[in-house]
Amino acid sequence: MKAVPSLLTHRTVLAAALAALPGALFAQDAVLAPVEVSEQAYSETTVVVTAEELEATDARDTRDIFQGEPGVSVGGGGNAIAQKIYVRNIEDTLLTVTLDGAPQGGNIFHHQGRILINPDLLERVEIDKGGTVASVGPGGLAGSVRMTTKDAADLLRPDQRFGAMLEAGASSNEGHRYGGALYGKATDVLDFLLYANRSKTEDYEDGDGNEQPNSGSDQQSGLFKANWRLAPGHALYLGYQALEDEGVRFLRPHMTGFTGNNALAPQKLEQSTLTAGYRYAGEGFVEAADLGVFVDEAENTRTNTTAVFGKPAGYKYGEELHAQGVNLLLESRLGASHLRYGLNHHVREAEAINPTRKGVAGNTGGEESTVTGVFAEAAIPLGARFLLDLGARYDWYAYTDNHDQDFDSQGLSPNAALTLQATDALGFRLGASRTVRGAGLKEAFMIDNGPGPFIYRNVADLDPETADNVELSANYDDGRFSFRAAAFRMTIDDYISLVFDRAAPIPASRRNVGEVESEGYELAAGWRSGNFRTGLAVSYAHPELDGEDLSDGDFSLGVSTGRTWLFDIGYAVPAWNMDLAWASRYVEELDYDPAGTGEQTKDGYAVHDLYANWYPQGKDRVRVTFSVRNLFDKFYYDQASYGFDPARGIFLGYPEPGRDVRLDVSWKF
Repeated sequence: MKAVPSLLTHRTVLAAALAALPGALFAQDAVLAPVEVSEQAYSETTVVVTAEELEATDARDTRDIFQGEPGVSVGGGGNAIAQKIYVRNIEDTLLTVTLDGAPQGGNIFHHQGRILINPDLLERVEIDKGGTVASVGPGGLAGSVRMTTKDAADLLRPDQRFGAMLEAGASSNEGHRYGGALYGKATDVLDFLLYANRSKTEDYEDGDGNEQPNSGSDQQSGLFKANWRLAPGHALYLGYQALEDEGVRFLRPHMTGFTGNNALAPQKLEQSTLTAGYRYAGEGFVEAADLGVFVDEAENTRTNTTAVFGKPAGYKYGEELHAQGVNLLLESRLGASHLRYGLNHHVREAEAINPTRKGVAGNTGGEESTVTGVFAEAAIPLGARFLLDLGARYDWYAYTDNHDQDFDSQGLSPNAALTLQATDALGFRLGASRTVRGAGLKEAFMIDNGPGPFIYRNVADLDPETADNVELSANYDDGRFSFRAAAFRMTIDDYISLVFDRAAPIPASRRNVGEVESEGYELAAGWRSGNFRTGLAVSYAHPELDGEDLSDGDFSLGVSTGRTWLFDIGYAVPAWNMDLAWASRYVEELDYDPAGTGEQTKDGYAVHDLYANWYPQGKDRVRVTFSVRNLFDKFYYDQASYGFDPARGIFLGYPEPGRDVRLDVSWKF
């Protein structure tokens, strides 16, 4: 029987990311001395959300994936297209976000989210808060989110050659979903997975019973994966993931209360990721290798119902994002030191769909950026109890904007960490990193929209952004009791943003606007005894731009939220093949002072969820999940959502859904 993992006892991970090593395909296990510190594929601060956790908590959208992670929040309410990820209150536009190694996201439109994924597709999600190590990839100023989809091996039972899965679910507020998968071993050396799902939601009700207009959607997703083992130690892999989200929404999808230029419009987001490559695991100087290529596409379209943005009623337009590239990761060992090294080459393009301003004031209607980087990192044991992690990457950035301006930059991004394993259970770590990110694609919506012909133009002297991250942490885990404490500080110099100056010849320009600073802490403790488990965590981050608190309108940068507490308690009932859990999230009231608005207050709130997982056959062939979200039907605005507008005296964003009773069933056979 699978229990719902504690939100705290399993999510501070020292070496869980070893599962991501290229050699994992060949099931080569690392054996570590019980007291000595061990090398790690990623930072010791990496946390992992597993497929088991996502299933046990009945996750259905981006918000559900991260709901139990200290220091991670998702704003946007229950409208999936509006949801944005914030890590330590910094928006995902400043993170490295990947799916199976392929860069994701890209800023389509600042009024909507950019990372949509069906949680059922995911085998794990890895999150770096703050700095990342060199091998994660270029440009992660404030951390990374790395999503990995399932393979056939993740679904097949040990004695099974072919399998299938059916799943269905319904929720009281307000929707249903269904899907299925076929998977197996076509031969002893070839396995495959084919999965499809459809999820349809209606406009949900908030905690006061008010229906939230145009919050529903029709979403379809699919996944194909295959692995072919050519010979011992050699394999080829192929993956394709696609998602389509469609609905009638406001032109500014995350603003239900905005009364200005915000007419309803049919909108569709289509995205797909194709990955392919070669993996090697064996002997010799190169012990493991992963050579992968990817193509990622995203298309966002809307059809005007009234004339807006200089486009008449009935006009269909939007944005396209394209990404393609190659990643090479090699692993070797020199004595006791573990080396990881390689290169990345990524090309990204943004284009306007059915543009009206192409050719106006030199607007080409498209942009392109490239980054080429090399990296190396080493885990160096220093005696029995110390581990020194050193790494660096050097990246060359090139960017041509929609006014044919060229921007070139390059820079070194080093990182280092020293870990002391004081005892079998207790460890301390001090880590620091510097990350350089060259100027790149602007928000795709800006290419063809705005109140003037020169709107959203880059200044000619756009400089790269540079982030410095420092973190001190302590970890204790004796198998029954666990504890983690971390204090961090982040600074981003030359942050790039849009500046409005309607009196100037160019009414809005994209430029380096100043310095972002954030500092805070995270504390978490967990206890497990027999079938009982519980955990408590608290997190706080205080980001500022040029000394001013962030406002909800600091799009593509971040948001201000209050101190957040997480509590969970769970109990497994083996005799009934059942696991029960309660999870609570409490966000304290926040008084803050964003630039230009005066002191503001965000109301605090406490929300409680219940989960029950039942395995009638004592294994994962049949799983029945019953959950109740927002148990007490609380009306509230998530503090990470676009909320109160002091100029208008009203709330503009979506409140969170009220009570939602869910029932999901999956059957593997």
